[in-house]
Amino acid sequence: MKRMSPFTVLLEAFVSLQKNKVCTALSVLGIVIGIASVIAMVAVGEGARNRVEREIQALGDDWLMIGYWGVQRGGVRREQGVTPKLAEEDALAITRECPSVRAATPSNRMSMQVVSSYGNYQTTVQGAFPSFFDIRRWDCVDGRQFTYEDMEMLARVCCIGQTAARELFGALSPIGQTIRVNRISFEIIGLLGPKGTSSSGRDGDDLIVFPWRPFQRHIAGDEISRTMYVAAAPGVPLELAKQEIRECLRRRHQLADDEDDDFRISDRSLSAQARAESTRAFNYLLMTIASISLLVGGVGIMNITLVSVTERTREIGTRMALGATSGQILAQFLTEAVLLCLIGGLFGFAGGTLVAQIVTWNLGWETEISYWMAGVAISFSTAVGLFFGFYPAWRASRLDPIEALRFE
Repeated sequence: MKRMSPFTVLLEAFVSLQKNKVCTALSVLGIVIGIASVIAMVAVGEGARNRVEREIQALGDDWLMIGYWGVQRGGVRREQGVTPKLAEEDALAITRECPSVRAATPSNRMSMQVVSSYGNYQTTVQGAFPSFFDIRRWDCVDGRQFTYEDMEMLARVCCIGQTAARELFGALSPIGQTIRVNRISFEIIGLLGPKGTSSSGRDGDDLIVFPWRPFQRHIAGDEISRTMYVAAAPGVPLELAKQEIRECLRRRHQLADDEDDDFRISDRSLSAQARAESTRAFNYLLMTIASISLLVGGVGIMNITLVSVTERTREIGTRMALGATSGQILAQFLTEAVLLCLIGGLFGFAGGTLVAQIVTWNLGWETEISYWMAGVAISFSTAVGLFFGFYPAWRASRLDPIEALRFE
């Protein structure tokens, strides 16, 4: 028998697979389920990873939160040294005395009813220094941010988040509009860019930010600020900034060496890293589960190919008697196994894409299908076909032509 071209081998593989459509369909189904599982799981994992990365980028990974929430002693929480101007004075001192810090601001948040000309809405109001926008990496998409001059002049201005603006003004631009908080009027001078919803479910855009001193005078009243935000200087490790801040605050609060801190420093980057790590572990788990489905599909391919070798023993003997070599028989059955897996991979990619879309539509989970996944699906399918198809193909190529012709 003359040497067969790759096209001839492929054509014969198609013809052989069409002879038993039921077995072919069942073999392909296993691969389709396996590849579809991989694609759908990866899409869900990529969506989760992208969401965490966007959240980290939106929140920033170079800032710390300092809270005056007291310390536990004897099972009792004691709030030490919390005075109305403590956070403001500490923030100014940290900015002045800590070289590793680029910005610091006190923060006072509360939920209040806000009234506009078009309705009213319960939202979060927050007072802060203008450095708040730098620390939180938050720009205005319309209008401007308030300044230190606004704060010193006790200007009754504010910047509004996307959700609060939509609830209070609908489709109208909020810039230049007036709102009333605690029966005091404030002019909106800036519309903040979107932050989105955090992994904890909090809407980062449901917020209105006011200059610190007007906020304390007209809105906060007796409400004491218990929080500060502090951002490290560019290139400075957070641990160094944290150490300098701790030393500065202990010195200012006149704490003895044997006394505990009367404040708490929370590293926001650690929680972001923890979420990223948990998302990565979740992705690995999904991939492991999906790979098991693919493994089961590969075993199915091997079983069907072994059955095909047994059913076509006489055919193999006839071809060998006509001059087919062991290599040609090996190539024939290996091509059939790979072809089955490739067909299953293509249908599996389509099925996985559909499943990912259904997950997005019905559950609201973010998913992402990338073109590289199609290449992964085809590569996986080819690898499965080669791995699980080799033994049956090798077994067919090792048959004795005489014994094969006698087979019934």
